[in-house]
Amino acid sequence: MGNKKVRRKLNKKALLVILLTLYLIIMAFYYVFTLPIRNINIVGNNLVTDAMIIEAAGIKDYPNIFRTSSKKIVNSVEALDFIENAKVNKSINGTITITVTESKPLFYNVLNKSVALSNGEEVEKNVADIIGIPTLVNYVPSDIYKELIGKMSATETDIISLISEIEYSPDVKDDITINDSRFILRMSDGNHVYIDLVNFENLNRYKVIYSNLDEKGVLHLDGVYSGSDSDTIIFTSFAALEAQNSSEEGGSNELSE
Repeated sequence: MGNKKVRRKLNKKALLVILLTLYLIIMAFYYVFTLPIRNINIVGNNLVTDAMIIEAAGIKDYPNIFRTSSKKIVNSVEALDFIENAKVNKSINGTITITVTESKPLFYNVLNKSVALSNGEEVEKNVADIIGIPTLVNYVPSDIYKELIGKMSATETDIISLISEIEYSPDVKDDITINDSRFILRMSDGNHVYIDLVNFENLNRYKVIYSNLDEKGVLHLDGVYSGSDSDTIIFTSFAALEAQNSSEEGGSNELSE
């Protein structure tokens, strides 16, 4: 008996499914490789504008979302002043989200005309461009300056906004330096505060302390006068200081006569 050839009918349904699947795969790749950026979200910025971030990222012309390098965007955005780090998220619907973390501005240094940031860097900037930071008015030794930045970085932002001026004012008696890390803070409410680096965290208590004061004056949070009671507040009103000075001047005049 001879061999019989068996003809198999072409399964048109299966072929159609295969072709449709290939078509969908090709269209999916085409969609991905031609999809432009449709929406840009910038999150976490306060000092740096959306426009500055978009310009630095190189996406103001809404290029293809998936052919735009996330790493390149991150590197470019992190090169901006005040930006500490950045992250990029892309969505299949054409939305790109850039989330940034800004370094906290701490104070304006009048000597080098720059703003000191919480990450230790300094940015040349006009103080008028940044609202709510104090001004450092004199020279501070480099080691103490570095530590001051660290201490202020840990200070609450709303407390920093209450400081008008920072002056380096080491405590010196009879040519002997008692405390070389002391500062005087001139507050926007009119009070003066002595603080040193060792006790700098006491500054976070300022709002509570101020709420219990009836007069303006000088507040010591520098620890020089601290005793066994760490909650003791040393405060002298300006009126009392003026009366004391008048009394001392009167006594000096009597001695001279």
